Amino acid sequence: MITTFGIRHHGPGSTKSLLRALNNLEPDCLLIEGVKDAEALLQHVSNPGMQPPVALLTYNPKDFSQAIYSPFAEFSPEWQAIKYGLEKNISVQFMDLPHEVVLGIKKQEAENPFQLFGEEETDGSKSSSEDDKLQKDPLGYMAEIAGYSDSERWWEVTFEERENPDEIFPSIIQIMRVLREELQRPDPLMEKRREAFMRETMRKTIKAGYENIAVICGAWHSPVLEDLAKYKASDDKKLLKGIRKVKTKSTWVPWSYNRLSTQSGYGAGVISPAWYKLLYTNRKEVGVRWMTKVARLFREKDMDASSAHVIEAVRLAETLASIRQLPIAGIGEMYEAATSIFCEGHESQMELIQSKLIIGDVMGKVPPEIPVIPLQQDFDKSVKSARLTKERNSTDEIIKELDLRTESNLRASHLLHRLDLLGIKWGQTKKVSKFSKGQFKEIWKLLWKPDYALNIISAGMWGNSVYEASVNFVKKKTTEIENLPELTQLVETSLKADLTDAIPNLVKRLRDLSALTTDVEKLMMALRPLIYAIRYGSTRKLDVSSLERVINEMIPRICVLLPNACVGVNEDFTKDLFEKILDTNHSISLMDDEDHLESWNKTLDQITRLQNVNTLLKGGCLRMLFDKKIITVPDVANEMYLMLSVGNDTTSAANWLEGFLHGSGLLLIHNMDLWNILDKWVDEMSFLTFQNLIPLLRRTFSEFSAPEKEKMLELAKREKVSFSKKEKEFERRRGEVVLPTVKLLLGLK
Repeated sequence: MITTFGIRHHGPGSTKSLLRALNNLEPDCLLIEGVKDAEALLQHVSNPGMQPPVALLTYNPKDFSQAIYSPFAEFSPEWQAIKYGLEKNISVQFMDLPHEVVLGIKKQEAENPFQLFGEEETDGSKSSSEDDKLQKDPLGYMAEIAGYSDSERWWEVTFEERENPDEIFPSIIQIMRVLREELQRPDPLMEKRREAFMRETMRKTIKAGYENIAVICGAWHSPVLEDLAKYKASDDKKLLKGIRKVKTKSTWVPWSYNRLSTQSGYGAGVISPAWYKLLYTNRKEVGVRWMTKVARLFREKDMDASSAHVIEAVRLAETLASIRQLPIAGIGEMYEAATSIFCEGHESQMELIQSKLIIGDVMGKVPPEIPVIPLQQDFDKSVKSARLTKERNSTDEIIKELDLRTESNLRASHLLHRLDLLGIKWGQTKKVSKFSKGQFKEIWKLLWKPDYALNIISAGMWGNSVYEASVNFVKKKTTEIENLPELTQLVETSLKADLTDAIPNLVKRLRDLSALTTDVEKLMMALRPLIYAIRYGSTRKLDVSSLERVINEMIPRICVLLPNACVGVNEDFTKDLFEKILDTNHSISLMDDEDHLESWNKTLDQITRLQNVNTLLKGGCLRMLFDKKIITVPDVANEMYLMLSVGNDTTSAANWLEGFLHGSGLLLIHNMDLWNILDKWVDEMSFLTFQNLIPLLRRTFSEFSAPEKEKMLELAKREKVSFSKKEKEFERRRGEVVLPTVKLLLGLK
């Protein structure tokens, strides 16, 4: 005898009804919809250390992009059925089309694009938009008849939130049978193959001698499995004939409620895993428990939430459910009630706790004794050693500040940088505050995603430990990089990851590539990471002596090549070149090497004297020399006077001013000679010219701090007042004395 149970994946009501039905049926074999090639791993479900949500990962070991996840939650019907079968010591089998067959079909499609392996051809007849909607979402038709806006809500109210008897399953099969027969929806060929394989598995199970078989599948498939006798075995075999298989491997991986939700894009996901968990574990008190969680989360946010709020919100939710003729208040009613009572109607406050409240912050666990690749084992040990277990088991985004002077934090930094190299983007570095002193601090934004399990398996090709895999990856990457800045970034990351065995190859490649590079901008971009590597080397206990020789070779080449690179630069690229010069100036200053500083300062001075160099660069280089006290205030005043003299191009003068005042305007405030030159230049400018220069001047002065701007405004007002006083004190008698001479010089009578 075969009994078919059509369920909704991850439906708590389906699970409760299914378990009651199985206890009454007492089958001797369970056939469950799941990829057949992962069947050997079902035995691990009974392991006490297995804590859902978890997922079966089935993948092609030669192409990790060809992978499929099969998630399970505690409230999933399939999960509870597997546990039931293992506890009763009966046969538990998967019956869905193996992933190795699916990959085989896709491979044949790629090799023979004009041969039909996937979707069936249609007859070309057109259908109305209403028919298309019905074909795509047949359950939506049933929901609409029942008065619901979507099929998910209809199914939830009808089957998941009710205490349905065992007889519900024949009703589900009948509903699906009628829908399939009435709609005559043409199923894709892959779906037909899946259902053919399921029926073939059922036939083999019967031949194996099992007498009381329970078939557990998605509700849509239930009629074509229930009506096994209507389908010829020869037709099913024909659908599966001639398909080559692609070898696959499977393993268990931790999963999360976030990845189980529809919000993540998971096709069989549910809107609220956290709600479904409460609905499964304690249906009678689900409202009180959910509202209590709301109150707890609001208190964590320092918001008003009392027991009175909980009571009133539960009452309101139940009232809404009664008005809407629902068996119990659903997640929609609970959310509306919480918004009204706790947030006084302001939905934005609910958004603060929505991810924990609706989706849930639950991450599953897989026991260490389950076979995994060596790299996964080493990763787990490294996480524990770096004291990142809490962050690894969290679904929340966590900001982690690492003090590299402590051993565990240093190990955490090494691990995160190594994982980043291997493409496992668990952590992203954040900029440390400019007020922070030293190079011993790192700030990471950590967010673990279950998908990283596949990345770890993929990285296993590089080695059996995180360190070994990182070194081998960097060695391979080193030979492929042709861009100097990209190579220096790899050097910097490798040093932060403490990959000592990869450094010699990197340095050799770095020297070769830098010697061949004639692009001074690439050399300047490459210099900063190398100098910073030397700076933080002592903090991280790294040997960076091999980099000093490379730097000592690069700086003289930059000094030689840069002046010519500044001549005739396109206006569009000047700003970018200026930023690189500023960066290089800062980097060389960090080295505190007198010879390099002297060569660099001479280069800056040379740029200020060259013709056909954009005045932005000239002004910027002059400012760098002034900040180092290499040139004096009178020298700067002379240069500024020449640049801002009447007759010079005002746009060039404004660009020079932008470069010279870059970063700070304090020198204008503390040097009145410079301020007076600028004030006179602006004062003598025509209104039209000034109006055209406003965007350039605004860009320059907008970078100054608020106190600097206020002080300049005071100076500007004071100068105007002073000028008006002088005008009133003009002595007419003395002017009349020299007037004849002036007329003579001007040729006036």
